[in-house]
Amino acid sequence: MPGTRWSRLLPTALLVTLALTAISVWSTSDDIEAGLTARAKNALADVGVSGGEVTFSGRDANLTGFPPDKAAQAMDAIQRIDGVRTVEISGDTAPPAGPVTTSGEPSSPPPAPPSPPPSSTAPAKPTDKAGFQAEIDRLLAATPITFEPDTTDLTADGERGALEIAKLLTDAPRELRFRITGTVATGSDRKLSLNRALTVERLLERNGVKRDQAYSTQRRTSDGASGEGRRVDITAEQR
Repeated sequence: MPGTRWSRLLPTALLVTLALTAISVWSTSDDIEAGLTARAKNALADVGVSGGEVTFSGRDANLTGFPPDKAAQAMDAIQRIDGVRTVEISGDTAPPAGPVTTSGEPSSPPPAPPSPPPSSTAPAKPTDKAGFQAEIDRLLAATPITFEPDTTDLTADGERGALEIAKLLTDAPRELRFRITGTVATGSDRKLSLNRALTVERLLERNGVKRDQAYSTQRRTSDGASGEGRRVDITAEQR
């Protein structure tokens, strides 16, 4: 009878359909693995990594046989391949814990260690005549106390230099005093040298130097280069 014949054929048709579906899935899986394997070989060649093997189970990669110093580079290259889901490494090389899931972007480098804080140790302040003289000489060499030509007006740099000296001398011990010697160029009024020294003396007193610790004198003229005869010198003395 016709109904009986169709009922006998139905299980056979179902089995054929399932078999064809399984073959299709198996073929697709093989195609994916073959494609990823080929792309993995190319990726490793591009970064110059060799000596290991990459196999795929579907979209999951497994790396074996890579030297320890190349394993991380190999993993990174495979992670960058579109379509790869996870990457594991086995063998003698210790991998990161667990499989690495890729996001399609290169992994971020580890944060750099914090920089050490800058040293807060300030240079020791001088305590005696020799120490103060050495520091005065250093400050004056860096920023001489100079004046505008034929005046007692400090230049901008000269005022900065005088203020640096004031910071130093405010802590000077009572047994020291400081002679401020003015200088003028050859042919200038020698009284100008004393007035220049007085200008610096008053600036020091206004900025915390004790009144009896700095005093002014005049000096012979100087034949020095430009600016050499328009300055003051400061000398530390023991009382």
